[in-house]
This record gives sequence, C-alpha cells and structure tokens, in this order.
Amino acid sequence: MDRNERLASALQTWAQLESLHDLTYFAKECRASYKQLGVADSWARYFGGRAAPLGRVEPGIVTAVFYSFAGRNVAAAIPSVWETATPDQFVEARFHGLMAAWDRIMNQSPLAPDQEVVVRAGQIADKAANNGDTSGHPLYAANLSVQPLDDPVSKLFHAATLIREYRGDCHNNLLAVNQIGGCQAHILMVAIGAEERSAAQKSRGYTDAEWMEGSEELIARGLIDQDLNITPEGRAFRSELELRTNLLMATLFDAVTDAELGELQALTAPIEMAIAESSSLPAFTRTYELLTPN
Repeated sequence: MDRNERLASALQTWAQLESLHDLTYFAKECRASYKQLGVADSWARYFGGRAAPLGRVEPGIVTAVFYSFAGRNVAAAIPSVWETATPDQFVEARFHGLMAAWDRIMNQSPLAPDQEVVVRAGQIADKAANNGDTSGHPLYAANLSVQPLDDPVSKLFHAATLIREYRGDCHNNLLAVNQIGGCQAHILMVAIGAEERSAAQKSRGYTDAEWMEGSEELIARGLIDQDLNITPEGRAFRSELELRTNLLMATLFDAVTDAELGELQALTAPIEMAIAESSSLPAFTRTYELLTPN
C-alpha cells in the first residue's frame, strides 16, 4: 500500500473497531451492568465507566482529560460516583456489559464471526493498540494498565478502546495547540452540521452565555460567521484538524504490515455491520466522513 492507501485502510479499520467500543455507551446490556453496581444516572455511568482506568480521580482531572465537557457536568458525577462503585468495579462491569451485548448481537446475526476470526482480529489490533506513545495521552496511558477478561471478544474490545482513546487524546492535543476550547470544539461541530446545538449544549453542559462567548471568539478568528455558520476558512481549518488527527492515529498501525492491516480491516467489517444491523447504536455521522479530503 502507498501512504494514502494505508491511511484510508487505517481510518476504515478504526471506524469499524470504534463501533465495537461504542457499545459500552449505548447497548442496553452495558447500561444494565452499571446499574447492577447501583449507578442509575446515565451520566454517572458514562463518567464513571470511561474515567475508571484513571483511578479515583477528582472532577478537575476528568474535565481536563475528557476536554469537551463543562466542569459542572463532570462534578455532578465525579467524585461522588466512587462512593457507589470503585474504579475497579466499573472496569469489570464495562467488560461484562460489553460481553453480554456482543452475545445478543452476534447470536442474532448471520454475520457473526467464529472464535478464530475474533482471536486473529484481536492479535492484530493488539499490536497496533500497544504501539502508541503515552506522552500527552492520559486516557490511552490509563487504559494500557487495564487487564481485559480472558476471552477473545474482551481482548478485541480492549484493543479497540486503546485505539479509540489514543485518537481522542491526539485530537484533544491538537484542539489545545490551536486554542480551541471544549465548548468551541462543539460550536464548530454544530457549524459543520455534525451536531445539533441543543443536543450538544445539553450533553456537554454549556450555558447559552458560554456558547455565545465561545462563538464570538471563533467569529473574531474568521472560523464562523455572525450567523454561527462555518466559513470557508473554518471548514478548511476543521478539515485540516481532522486530517492531522487521523494521521497521528494512523501511526499506531505502523506496527502492522500492509497484509495485516488489510486482514484486520476485512475481519472487522462484518462485526461493524452486525452491530449496525442490531440498532444498538444511535444514528450519527462521524466527523471524518464529513471532513476527510478526497
């Protein structure tokens, strides 16, 4: 493969693995697994489940590492959630919920892979997932210390999570370098049509005043116009940001050969299709589909 072919293959493989990781946020079995710990609130489950590899952290750390949430939203769940369940219990519940979701989806799908396929996909994905530099990648580094359950699905899910969090850390680093705060990142997402403003503000916790303050700064930089629509300069900026994120993420796959990368892409494609057909994930458009240049 040439450079562009490898990037395209790495990006498609990441997206396929991302669908497996995303089950932990949306599948009913994953919600049930956290509820069994006594965690009823949906955002407490999210923050507790995703932050658990960091340990018993305070809200300021989670706000900084997750980057795109208002601190008040984080503080509503962290650290009080640790009084209900420990980080280790959250980690274990995350795996058990994912395994239950996998069993339901694959038992109902003609696309279900056999165990040998899952084992092989996990082996290749693990090589890529462990190839990252931990410097400046706190969520990736924290998840490196997590031990998956002793089964192929759990190991594949863990590799998918590592790749996902590595990409997220890369993206947040680029946002910070380019002086795009968490609220502004979502203003740009809304401006390019990847989110609805009402949903973004509700889920991330930003007030109207914070949204307008962030918008005014982006207007001054020429990235959005007075109507909060993306400008040509803003679209070019956002596209470049996404491309640079993907290039950094793709370095993980330098640990695998062209043949292995192509094999992993082929092995995980039916898994993504089975998950999509199960309707376990909400419909959404990934920003790379909107912004990756031709």
